[in-house]
Amino acid sequence: MSTDFAPLSVLIVDDEAPARDRLRDLLGDIADTQPTRIAGMAASGVEALAVLEREPVDLVLTDIRMPAMDGIELARHLGSRDSRRRVSWCRG
Repeated sequence: MSTDFAPLSVLIVDDEAPARDRLRDLLGDIADTQPTRIAGMAASGVEALAVLEREPVDLVLTDIRMPAMDGIELARHLGSRDSRRRVSWCRG
């Protein structure tokens, strides 16, 4: 069953590669009801900010605990930049 929804552009942020892959796969599983486009995958908040400099996204799925910059600090940075972007925290 397909819908007329525009693809949701998503950035996946987690310091563990298997967790990033799992989230990517889960988004693929719901593609019939909510099409998504993976805008990028990052291993830290710092990497995520670099991705966001070059790639607009609708949703950031992020782990909370990560080295360099955690998900809470990432959300603070994003909140000060663009209030339209949504952030969701994930724990694996």
